[in-house]
Amino acid sequence: MMRAIVLVFATLFLANTTLLASGPTFVQVKVATPQTASGTVAVAYPLAQTAGNLNVVVVGWNDTTSTVSMVSDSLGNNYALAIGPTTGAGLRQSIYYAAGIKAGSNTVTVRFNQAARYVDIRVLEYSGVEHVPLPSVTAPALHPLQEEAEPAPPSRVESHSMQLLL
Repeated sequence: MMRAIVLVFATLFLANTTLLASGPTFVQVKVATPQTASGTVAVAYPLAQTAGNLNVVVVGWNDTTSTVSMVSDSLGNNYALAIGPTTGAGLRQSIYYAAGIKAGSNTVTVRFNQAARYVDIRVLEYSGVEHVPLPSVTAPALHPLQEEAEPAPPSRVESHSMQLLL
């Protein structure tokens, strides 16, 4: 199931990404599955990472009381929650990502609020995915004497080839 979720996530990715002309390419993966309850788990990528690539961190654990309190790495990349935590029958899973990563040898660390049982962490690196912030949409301001807002002008639509939106 974990592999299927990783594949779906990697295929669809995030709401604010653009595929480069060559498309996404898998670079490397590393897995950690400690068999004792763990409050912190570190996973080192086997190869040095390439600047600008994408890291995906899939975290699963076998209890519903523990939560992920932090995802970080030794290069100082910023991780955001993509989805989760999703709770099943006695287990949970969350997926995090860092776009536009820094280059170098890297170790990802996942911390929990308490020791989590049977943690399963998979760290993946992909190339060919560019992070593109989506434009923000704001409501038009009302004049103090207006009862309704004027219709907003059409928003600017940016097009990118091979853009993925969820």
